[in-house]
Amino acid sequence: MDHLTSEFLTLIGRNLRAERVRSGLTQEELAHKVDASTTQIARMERGETDTGISKYVLVMKAIGVSPVALFLGLNK
Repeated sequence: MDHLTSEFLTLIGRNLRAERVRSGLTQEELAHKVDASTTQIARMERGETDTGISKYVLVMKAIGVSPVALFLGLNK
């Protein structure tokens, strides 16, 4: 994974975690809602995996925010 992709995934992960926490969901609860493992959610939040856009969109819908919130701060 190149450096720019890594930076983007880290920022997306931070946004994802912030929105999840704001919504009051645990990683376990979110994982259950989107049929994913808790480990997968944790790796997404740490920016360690490029899960694919469809999974990120499912996660944001489960949290109850626009998928746009996931990409805040991506100006590069």
